[in-house]
Amino acid sequence: MKLTIRVKLMIGYAATLGLMLTVSILSYFALNNVNKTVSQILVNAHKYDMVVGLRHSAKNFLDINDAMIKEQMRNMEYYKPLVLDVEKKILYVGKLRLKEHEKEFLKKIKDEFNFIRERAQESFKLAAAARNANIVPLLKDMDKAKLVLINNMDALYDEAWRSLDNTSIAADKVKEKALHQIITFSVIAIVAGIWISIYMSRKITTPIRALSLAASSVAKGAPYPEVEKTTEDELGELVASFNQMALDLKTSRDQIEIYNKELQTMVEERTAELEKTKEYLENILEYSGDMIITTTLYDEIVQFNRGAENILGYNIKNMVGVRFEDLFVDKREYRRIRERAVEDGNVSSYDTRLMKKSGDIVRISLTVSRLKDRRGTVIGLVVIGKDITKKEEVLKI
Repeated sequence: MKLTIRVKLMIGYAATLGLMLTVSILSYFALNNVNKTVSQILVNAHKYDMVVGLRHSAKNFLDINDAMIKEQMRNMEYYKPLVLDVEKKILYVGKLRLKEHEKEFLKKIKDEFNFIRERAQESFKLAAAARNANIVPLLKDMDKAKLVLINNMDALYDEAWRSLDNTSIAADKVKEKALHQIITFSVIAIVAGIWISIYMSRKITTPIRALSLAASSVAKGAPYPEVEKTTEDELGELVASFNQMALDLKTSRDQIEIYNKELQTMVEERTAELEKTKEYLENILEYSGDMIITTTLYDEIVQFNRGAENILGYNIKNMVGVRFEDLFVDKREYRRIRERAVEDGNVSSYDTRLMKKSGDIVRISLTVSRLKDRRGTVIGLVVIGKDITKKEEVLKI
C-alpha cells in the first residue's frame, strides 16, 4: 500500500500529538501534587496568621488589664473592645483545623483568659478601699493565670509555625520532584519528536530536493530546467505543475521586460511634468508680490517668500523656525484667526496689523487656510497677505 504525503503527515502529527498528550497528562499529575501542597501551605499560613493575631491581642489585653488593675489606666471604652477582640479571635482560631493537642492549648488559653477577665471585672466593681485591700492576692492569682495563658499561647504559636515550616519543606520537595518529572518527560518527548520529524522529512524531502534545485535555477533566471516526473502521487502532480509554471514564468518574464521598458518611458515623462509643475509653483511663491507664509501646527514658520520679505522687511533666511504669532501686534487676535482657520478651513480677507522689522506697523489683509496631508490631518497653515496700508491712507484722505 502506497502512502500519500497527506497520510504520512497525518501519521507524524498523530505521533507528535500523542507524545504531547502523554507529557501533558504526566505534567498534570505532577502539578496536581504541587497544587495540593500549595493549598496546604495556604491553610497553614492562614492558621499561622490567626494565631499570631491572637497572640498579639492577648499580649495587649494582659498589658491593659494589669494597667487597669493597678489603676494606671481607667479607660473602659478601650478595655471592652480589646476583650471582645480577644474573644473573637479565640473563636476564629477554634474554627480552624487544629490538631488535638492544639485544641488543648486553645482551651487552656480560653479558660485562663476568662478567669483573668472575670477577676478583673469583679475588681472593677469594688470600691477603691476594697480593691486596694485585695490587690495583692488578686495580682498573684492573675500572674499564675497569665503564666499559663502565655505558655499555652507560645505553644500554640510554635505548633502553627512548625506546621507552616514543615509544609513549606514538603512543598519544596514536591516541587523539585515535579520539576524533575516534567523535565524528564519533556526531554523524552522532544527526542522522540525529533526522531519522528527526521524520519518523516527524509520520506518527503528526498523527492522534493530535485524540485528545490530546479526552482532555485528558475528564480535566478537560468534557462528552464524541466524536472523529470518519477511518481504518480502528489509529488508527481507537483512536478507537472512546476514544469508548467516554469514555462509560464518564462513567458511572463518576457512580457514584463516589455512592460518595464514602456513603464520607464512613462515615468520619465511624468517626472518631467512634475518638475515643470514644481518649478512653476516655486516661481509663484518666489516672485509673488503678496506675502505667502506657511507654518507648522506649532506656529513655526516653514516658508517665507520674497513678497513677505518686501512687506515686512525680514530676511528670508532668518525667518524659518520663527513663531508667526510674534509678527502680530495683537497676539490674541492671531490666536482667534488661527482657531477659526483650523476649525472652519480658512479665514478670508481679515484686516489685521503686523509688526515690520523696523518697528513700523503695517496693515495686512490676510487669508489663512489650514494645510492638510494626504490622510486629511491638519499639519499647519498657509497664510496669504496683502499690504493695505496705503489704501487705508488714501481712504482717510
